[in-house]
Amino acid sequence: MKGIEYYRSKVLDMIEIKTCSDDLHSYKNHIHQELSIGYIQKGSTMLNINGKDYKIKAGEAVIIYPYVSHKCQPIDINNWEFTMIYIDNKFCKEIVGNLTIKNSIGVKKLGNDEFNKIKYIADILKSDVSRPDKEVALINIINEIFDTCEIDIQFQSSKKMNWIKKYIEHHFLDMIQLTDIEDTFNVNKFSLIRNFKSKFNTTPNAYQLQLKIDYAKNLIKKGGSIVDIALEAGFYDQPHFTKEFKKAYGITPLKYQKSLI
Repeated sequence: MKGIEYYRSKVLDMIEIKTCSDDLHSYKNHIHQELSIGYIQKGSTMLNINGKDYKIKAGEAVIIYPYVSHKCQPIDINNWEFTMIYIDNKFCKEIVGNLTIKNSIGVKKLGNDEFNKIKYIADILKSDVSRPDKEVALINIINEIFDTCEIDIQFQSSKKMNWIKKYIEHHFLDMIQLTDIEDTFNVNKFSLIRNFKSKFNTTPNAYQLQLKIDYAKNLIKKGGSIVDIALEAGFYDQPHFTKEFKKAYGITPLKYQKSLI
């Protein structure tokens, strides 16, 4: 199998599973509102976060926190397969607390034991096991792996940049100008762009675009016209939306919509 496939079960709708084989996952930095847990089945990839590359190879797994801007590029597109499990952040908060306030950690790289556990839970989530059994299995796995890591990718602390990031997250559907952020947080645009990019590996405008694309992705899950979704998410037309969506997720909005169960 070559390409990108999504699995989303109506039985456990807070979970989505993505499998990518010998295909490019993303062209540019993007975010997910969900907690992302993934594992590499074949080949290796360079995970770029906070301006640095981290090599993740077959047999290793990774946890990516919600709202962390990142990009994942395979070393060899013809020898490449991975699976990502996206878990609704609200569901995760009930298990491990508020993930979004853990600003010091962006990604956790996991070892072989965690790889096997994550692969196991992906198979369970796709199976015919009942919803209660799936939830119990998922909670157990998360609790087991969450505090285990080989590498913590650290972010330097910056209260003002964190406030600005939250401001963008709360107003991303609005027309945010750099002058709005300058006036609200008493920061000049040169310092703003330099420090924001240093901390989050993206500019404020690019981060707002990532939020719009992710918002549209979640709207698609609820059904409706791609044209209407594009407009609701703040894109000026469908072609623009389609182009940016594919850059971020490696698949067009229409193909993503058709892949959902």
